[in-house]
Amino acid sequence: MTMTLAVCPPGTGPSLHAHRQTFETFTVLQGRFEFSWNDDGDCRAALDRFDTISIPPGVCRAFRNISAEEGIVQVLITGGVHDMQDIDFPQATASALAAFGPEVVAAFEARGMRFSAGKSSSNQAL
Repeated sequence: MTMTLAVCPPGTGPSLHAHRQTFETFTVLQGRFEFSWNDDGDCRAALDRFDTISIPPGVCRAFRNISAEEGIVQVLITGGVHDMQDIDFPQATASALAAFGPEVVAAFEARGMRFSAGKSSSNQAL
């Protein structure tokens, strides 16, 4: 198990990604956050203080602080080895990163991250 606190200024949070082997459980500790999930992040829910959501392996997920103040989310990662090899982004993320140069995508891949999450994987809807 890995537990972290994600401290996010207004309007920020991690982009759409999946974890290959691990579950992520999020609890809002401060502020208000929008969580999105599925291949394109088209399913969404706004969570307030102490609201909790858990996303299983293989399902793309993202969150963003939608409050006007700094927000904090507790993140629990369980069910497998949590390392860079477990992170998988959708192909759209690779395309966006490539705009900064092909070396950016290569740097992510060199650290074990992949760009195959989403429709081509065996994701299930929540």
